[in-house]
Amino acid sequence: MRSRVGRVLPVVLAGCAVAATLVASVTTTVGELRPGSAPASALPSGSGQVPAGEELLVEMDAVYPDGRTASAVEPAAKGSAKAERSRALGAAAARAQCRDGAHTLSGWRVKSGLRWYYNASGAPSAVSRSALTSIRAAAQSLVGGQNGCGLPGPFKVTQKYGGATKRVAGISAASTAACGREDGYSVVSWKRLGSSALAVTCTWWTRSGQVVSADIAVNTRYKWFTAKPSRCSSAFDVRSVLTHEWGHAFGLNHVSPARHGTQVMASTIPACSVAHTLGAGDHTAMKKLYGVR
Repeated sequence: MRSRVGRVLPVVLAGCAVAATLVASVTTTVGELRPGSAPASALPSGSGQVPAGEELLVEMDAVYPDGRTASAVEPAAKGSAKAERSRALGAAAARAQCRDGAHTLSGWRVKSGLRWYYNASGAPSAVSRSALTSIRAAAQSLVGGQNGCGLPGPFKVTQKYGGATKRVAGISAASTAACGREDGYSVVSWKRLGSSALAVTCTWWTRSGQVVSADIAVNTRYKWFTAKPSRCSSAFDVRSVLTHEWGHAFGLNHVSPARHGTQVMASTIPACSVAHTLGAGDHTAMKKLYGVR
């Protein structure tokens, strides 16, 4: 089922920050690099099968609350008040979000659709009953092209929730996050990560640029919410972070939070902020990869 893994390919990506938009962003960049198998057209992305003769790679991309970033590619075998104000999507920020077309691509794409599963074990009590709804909404926001700019959607790619699972995201809980082995399933789960990343995404892909699967681990070391509390402090929005993380799984990469902070794919997001809709740059990236229906 799996092809032979080749040499390690170190890659450094700039500007990620594990926060709630990205916070969940150790966006599979240890796992966020392309997947593949036999004719790329023969298998849908997320099928968990590697095309014959293709080498499977995995990338992990971590995003931290303070704006640091870490990312690496290898064979798959193995919040301040000022920052918060700057990220707030008020009327002026919303207009800026629609004027900013900044975007970058990771180099891989989902062939036709991604089927994913959720493991609720370990979810913080504050979001244990509502997290799945927010995670599903985040995936739909991305694929559906939801935005406040009047841009068309949805995109020509799908995502489907496959149900509950006991599987866990293949991401190491050690101080240095790393991707495990590709197992044919795309899973979102909770895990107390040793790193300071808000979340980590590992995407497995082939050299032809086809995604095989993507796992997302949400860090339980942080406080989370699905409905912003009236007195919010040092907590992160599940849907905002997951929208960012799904962006990585579908082939989007980071943009500078200093210059393009209103975009979902900005590499940092402050605590208590909310960013559910795509900016012009996020939309442009998805349109380039998939086109609009």
